[in-house]
Amino acid sequence: MNDLEKYHDNDQVIEQKVVSFETLPEPDGPNTSDLLKGVLCHWPIVLVTFVLICAIGIPAVWYLIEPKYCATASIRVAPIIPNILFSDKDSERVMPMYENFKNDQARLITIDQRILIRVADDLADKGLKFFENKRPLSEKPVGLVKTFFQAIRKKIITTMSPEKPADPVEALRQAISGEIITATPVRGSEMINIYVVSTEPKEAVKIASSFRTAYMIIEGNESTEEGYQKLQLLKKERDSFANKLDLQKKLIRESAEEYGTVELTPHQEMMLQRVAALRSLATKIDVDKLLLKIKIKLLKETKDDSIFQRVLLERRHTFIQNDLLVQMLTKRIAQLEEELISAGQILSSENTQLKRRTELLEAFKTNLEEHRKKVEKTFDESITEELSENREAELADAELELRGLEAQGEILQTKIDKGDLDTIQLGRKQLDITEQQEQLALTKEVYDTIRRRIQQLEMEGKRPARISVPYETTVASVSNKRVKYTMAIMFGSMACGMMLAFLRDKMDHRLRTPEDVTKRMGIRIIGTTTSSHNIKPSLLPEHIVEDYQTIRANLGLLDGEGIPNKLVVTSPGMREGKTTFSVNLATSLSGAGKKVLLIDGDLRKPGVAHLLDLPEGSNGLQDVLLGKEFDQAVYSIASTGLDVLAADPHSRTNGYELLASPGTRQCIDMLSQNYDHVIIDTPPILAFPDALIWAKFGDGVILTSFAGRTTTPELKEAKERLMKINVRLLGVVLSNVQAEQSYYRYRHNYYAQNAKSRKTVKRAKRRLLPMQSIEDNPSNSTVPE
Repeated sequence: MNDLEKYHDNDQVIEQKVVSFETLPEPDGPNTSDLLKGVLCHWPIVLVTFVLICAIGIPAVWYLIEPKYCATASIRVAPIIPNILFSDKDSERVMPMYENFKNDQARLITIDQRILIRVADDLADKGLKFFENKRPLSEKPVGLVKTFFQAIRKKIITTMSPEKPADPVEALRQAISGEIITATPVRGSEMINIYVVSTEPKEAVKIASSFRTAYMIIEGNESTEEGYQKLQLLKKERDSFANKLDLQKKLIRESAEEYGTVELTPHQEMMLQRVAALRSLATKIDVDKLLLKIKIKLLKETKDDSIFQRVLLERRHTFIQNDLLVQMLTKRIAQLEEELISAGQILSSENTQLKRRTELLEAFKTNLEEHRKKVEKTFDESITEELSENREAELADAELELRGLEAQGEILQTKIDKGDLDTIQLGRKQLDITEQQEQLALTKEVYDTIRRRIQQLEMEGKRPARISVPYETTVASVSNKRVKYTMAIMFGSMACGMMLAFLRDKMDHRLRTPEDVTKRMGIRIIGTTTSSHNIKPSLLPEHIVEDYQTIRANLGLLDGEGIPNKLVVTSPGMREGKTTFSVNLATSLSGAGKKVLLIDGDLRKPGVAHLLDLPEGSNGLQDVLLGKEFDQAVYSIASTGLDVLAADPHSRTNGYELLASPGTRQCIDMLSQNYDHVIIDTPPILAFPDALIWAKFGDGVILTSFAGRTTTPELKEAKERLMKINVRLLGVVLSNVQAEQSYYRYRHNYYAQNAKSRKTVKRAKRRLLPMQSIEDNPSNSTVPE
């Protein structure tokens, strides 16, 4: 392992023991923050690129690309044909497959040869620029760059070699294939829109209107011819059915002349009622004939009066009941029985009066029975004579009556037969007339339907057409790509500027922020000094003091051993603030009560004396190194207590040889024993080897760099040279850093918030516990573990 590797190992061990004052290095590679920082650092590049590209591109866009206009001609295709004869919705006929019909009509507008020829004839003599291009550019969407170059090509061709007018029909076909002319049905409405895209809005309106007119003429002629053929066919059928209707009416009239009406049902019902009455009478006669025959047979065959026994019993009973005495006795017996029953409920059975009434009742019953017998005897004597006299007369009457009934039956049967025959004939006639009427009704229905259809077709010829113009052709700017391309150029130029700024930032190796040092070099940042460009002059001294307090604090935390005794301050190149830093650091340490010696180690171009305005004759470093007394060469600044050992710029002693002599290190070590800190300002590392010799003398080296001036390769090379000689590199101090990027970036806003923080303090005091309650309850002040 060589000396350089040993140094790296020792440095890693030291860094593990030192408190880290910087953020950890981030992974390599660009990220969003790097891009933004690079763009912000080089914003003039972004601005210049943006202005140049916009100055060239935007006028070119507005000159080469013409805005396109879209003319829209609408055609209304009604889905429902309104009926003029009737206003109800049921009479309106809805077109079946309406959407498919609209699609077919839209295709027909752009592919029908008749429409194209009619449009071409209409527009051919109007001198339209539309027909000057044989191959119109397609309106299909393409990229912005491709469209831009197409516009340039079209502009050059049109300017250099204008084409001769093309065939109008072929030009229309090319425009349709290039989707410059389109016909599209509008979903959810009754419209078919014809779109024409052109750079000339008036020409677009004329072309769209011509397509609409041609379509409506052709479609109207077809509809009219179709309607005329239907009307002629219906009229012919109407005449045929009218003749048939007259013939059927004549036949019905001839069939109804006999009865004077075509409705024979009432006559038939009357005949049926008459026949039914005759049949009822015949049935009754038959029953009477049967009864008479039975009676005659009984009168002839029976000699006794047994057949009259029931009749005689009835007449006898009636004769007895009609006798006055029998009626009186029966009534009196009934009264006595009622009285006897009433008395039996009141009187006892041994009562004399009750007994008397009982005997009287029995006497009345006995008299009634005797009188009945006398009346029956009288009836039997009178009826026997009557029966013998009437038997012969009754037989003769019955036979005579039977012959009369038989004669009536024959006459009724003849009439019934004739009535049945007439009724059947009348029914057949009614059936014939009914059938003829049904045929007449069917014929009349068809005839009326044809006649109504003829009337509808005639009225439809007078009603508004299904296809109509809802409104005039409109035009709108739908393809003004100038604004789009202008915005694209603006965004593109901004992106190009940002990319150039980012590339410039990547090629710019200058260190600007503490993060740049840690990310690119991996070296700790001891501190930063604030730039004076963005800080008020009155606040600059305060910032400088606080910057060096921070640096002192960080140096004191290194290794936990405090600030080293001998500090060597150097930088990669010139004008990077190492002398200013050395003076300020020494002044800060001296102001903190330390005994500090500041040595101007730049023997070739010393600047400490000039910077501190030391008097002439106070430049004696070379003399001390050559053996002169130290007290005679050192200069003490009374205001700060700082001792300065400045170099003589006029000395002719070889600086490198003087430093390389063996006594120089011993002299410096001896001087450091009398001071708490010795600050040595050296030349740049990359300029002279003097800084490396001084670095070997010191206990630690501080590299200073200037934000915006020191580059990464320079700082890296300086670090590598220090590593090779195995010295202790304490860290880097970055000077001239913007306040918002400094080591303590929020410090410059801290005191500005004092006024606002007073209100915050007041609110915080309100949330404190009352001090009295804490004193009364000491246990409450104990912080729980």
